[in-house]
Amino acid sequence: MTFIELAKKRCSVRSFTKDPVDPALLAVILEAGRVAPTAANSQSQRIVIIDEKEDLRMLSEFAQIYGAPLALLICADHDATWKRSFDGFDTGAIDTAVVMTHMMLAAADVGLGAVWVDYFKPDKVKALFHLPSAWHPFHVLAIGIPNVPLKSPDRHAPLRLPLDKTVFRVKDFRK
Repeated sequence: MTFIELAKKRCSVRSFTKDPVDPALLAVILEAGRVAPTAANSQSQRIVIIDEKEDLRMLSEFAQIYGAPLALLICADHDATWKRSFDGFDTGAIDTAVVMTHMMLAAADVGLGAVWVDYFKPDKVKALFHLPSAWHPFHVLAIGIPNVPLKSPDRHAPLRLPLDKTVFRVKDFRK
């Protein structure tokens, strides 16, 4: 499968079987996150595996994980993130988004379903799992075996804006 085929295949899955995720498949997903690029190679991502029933139940009080048997909490360790020298911009949110994207695509590649969840209160989740003070939870990736048919890879044609609405050349802005 080519990269563009994988990118089109990937879709958000919001219904999962109760079957656990094969540890070998989880290892592939985690490796995809490990090799993801980060600013200045800071590798500030910290990934918390949540796969125990009680932990998943508690997480589901703060984040909609759609009954997934596995969730990855993707955090940035602000003691390790790269900060831009001239304005202090912290790359933690960007680094974790890149890591999340790699893992989400890896899940699709190995035949699992996943959904990226950002709608949760980071402070509540941080306290729930007693995370270190420098860690900030940015994303949850709920993963499992899909319990619904996957969306067609051809769905993008009518759903996405054409390139001429989102891609520009510098000369387009010059007067």
